[in-house]
Amino acid sequence: MKKLDKLILKSFIGPFFLTFFLIVFILLLQFMLKYFDDILGKDLSFTVLLEFLLYFSIRITPDAFPLALLLSSLMTFGNLGENNELTAIKSAGVSLIRTLRPLFFVSIAISCIAFYSNNYIIPKANLKALSLLYDIKRKKPSMDLKEGQFYDGIPGYSIKINKKVNDKILKDIIIYDHLSFPGNNRIILSDSSLMYSILDNRYVVFELFDGFTYTEIPTSVNFVSRKVNQFYRSGFKKMKMIFDMSSFDLNRTKEELFSGDYRMKNIGELHRSIDSIEFVKSKQKYILLKNSYSFYNYHMKDEFILPVSIRLVREELKEENIVLDYYSTDSLKKNKNNLLTSIDIPDRKIDSILLYSNSLQKVRNLKTSFSINSAKIKSQNFEINKNAIELYRKYAQAFACFTMFLIGAPLGSLIKKGGLGVPVIISIFFYIIYYSLNIFSLKWAREGIIDPEYAAWISNSFLFPIGFFFLYQSSKDSRIIDFDYYIVHIRNILIRVKKKF
Repeated sequence: MKKLDKLILKSFIGPFFLTFFLIVFILLLQFMLKYFDDILGKDLSFTVLLEFLLYFSIRITPDAFPLALLLSSLMTFGNLGENNELTAIKSAGVSLIRTLRPLFFVSIAISCIAFYSNNYIIPKANLKALSLLYDIKRKKPSMDLKEGQFYDGIPGYSIKINKKVNDKILKDIIIYDHLSFPGNNRIILSDSSLMYSILDNRYVVFELFDGFTYTEIPTSVNFVSRKVNQFYRSGFKKMKMIFDMSSFDLNRTKEELFSGDYRMKNIGELHRSIDSIEFVKSKQKYILLKNSYSFYNYHMKDEFILPVSIRLVREELKEENIVLDYYSTDSLKKNKNNLLTSIDIPDRKIDSILLYSNSLQKVRNLKTSFSINSAKIKSQNFEINKNAIELYRKYAQAFACFTMFLIGAPLGSLIKKGGLGVPVIISIFFYIIYYSLNIFSLKWAREGIIDPEYAAWISNSFLFPIGFFFLYQSSKDSRIIDFDYYIVHIRNILIRVKKKF
């Protein structure tokens, strides 16, 4: 490896890892803010939180790789240009294309890593992350008693306190016991209580002091006509109530239940899913055609016979006890004009109202059949589009790393500004374009407006020519992004204007 290659790689590796982890951290904060309400107050352990952050950090990497490559390549060549090292390299007879060669191979390697991650690591991380998020959402918040409010978190009980001295000492407590009898038939009033947990927070103990219990025993459990047969009141100086807190635990759902989601599949599984849904959709279309055939006596009957294969037509006509020869494709055109007269109508006397009612009922049944089957087909198309988008995105996101390098490296040599100032602004600008095009195109693809394959590649198709343009301009030492060049020209113009006036 030559010294020039070592210089370029050393200048690139540091900024790349720095920007990569910084971008992952920023995007992770965005996700945390999004799910903040689902996590807050759940009393999650440090291990669960660390697992949650790890899985979601891995999920972010497909977006972090292109942006980190864009920003680090901008910083690398911006620093070389700002320190005149790039000028010295060019003066030694080394072209910019030759200077870009080591980072070209690095960007190809990063693209391959990104593709491998998208196909094998990201689906597993999605499975772990989304299943854990589902369990966290289902987990009850930790026990939080507030003054003057009823707390229903413990199954079978409603607890109200009027004053909290601290986290353990409570004053003026009302407890409704719904477990002993249905409804509010047992009430416990207490002047004060000591609250604490036992057995590794598996149980919460309320030591109640100076209170009364009121119990009504109804003669019937019928809530409409319920009569109270017995009423008991008893006082106590001290009473213990133990509440089971197992319902507050984080119960993990089987991950196999989430494996059918398109985000948890690799390329092979996505291909199989698309084929399966396509088969189901084709079957649904045939069912629609088959069911619609029976609603037509003569009008448009050929429209339903001709598109179907001869074997299916033969089976259908046998089921309906219709003579196949009469409706065969050879004789269909000959008998098409005589279909109405060929129907056996006794004495040609049919009540017009009955005929109208039968026809109207057939139209309604046909409309219902069309509505149900078309809704199913639309849903299947939506599922196909989602799987196809995820399939092509695995390729497009990996190629986006190379596209961002093609923009960042030549642009850095043009602007000749290093650090985190100008490169960050330019990177954010191009990444917003990339992200916006992805969002809109993928949304249109899900709705079936554009093809999923085109939707996944729109952002790359737009930015890749821009990268080639910057590469061409930088190879010619163009000054289109040299701000000092424009400042000098503006000053010259202002000087000329002052001389004239």
